[in-house]
Amino acid sequence: MSDVIWKLREDHKKLARLLDLIAREIRIFDAGERPDYELVEIILEYVINYPDLFHHPWEDLVLEKLRLRDPHAAESVGALDQEHAKLAHLTRRFATAVHNVMRDEELPREWFVDVASEYLTYQRRHMQMEEVIFFPAALRGLRAEDWDEITQALKRPQDPLFDEGAAKAKYDRLHQEVMKWGKPVDHHAMGETPAKSER
Repeated sequence: MSDVIWKLREDHKKLARLLDLIAREIRIFDAGERPDYELVEIILEYVINYPDLFHHPWEDLVLEKLRLRDPHAAESVGALDQEHAKLAHLTRRFATAVHNVMRDEELPREWFVDVASEYLTYQRRHMQMEEVIFFPAALRGLRAEDWDEITQALKRPQDPLFDEGAAKAKYDRLHQEVMKWGKPVDHHAMGETPAKSER
């Protein structure tokens, strides 16, 4: 397997842990209790500052190469760059909602759960598509020189949350929570969402 695809899949496993933590807190919120807003805010900040900036550009470059090698396979993947743009929008929208709740702004409970659910569902479905359709197509279609060019074109920094010795102080608490939470649940469809409130 290509080192690039291996790293992208590892990113997905790590992100799945974070999505599980968010889903846990949203279930708490939907039950009428107070979730750990600060934890959710840190997770979303991490997603905005690492996966959105470094994971997605690698995937976009892989797709660009695949379009040259196997246009039909690339077509089956769809408009990945547009999905990445929508994910960035949904992440920021959810982060803004969390920020506003933390400032004690009155937001409809059901609307907040819907914003969170849309983010979680879209993120999980997107990753599932990549795992099932995109990554296998790339592994079949790209050549060794393509993977070398991708690696040279985009240098990824250390992951500030998960790479050993790279954790920044602001992510210390999140790192501890991830380790305490354990391994991510294997979401078959990666489409699990918190139950919608009836209130």
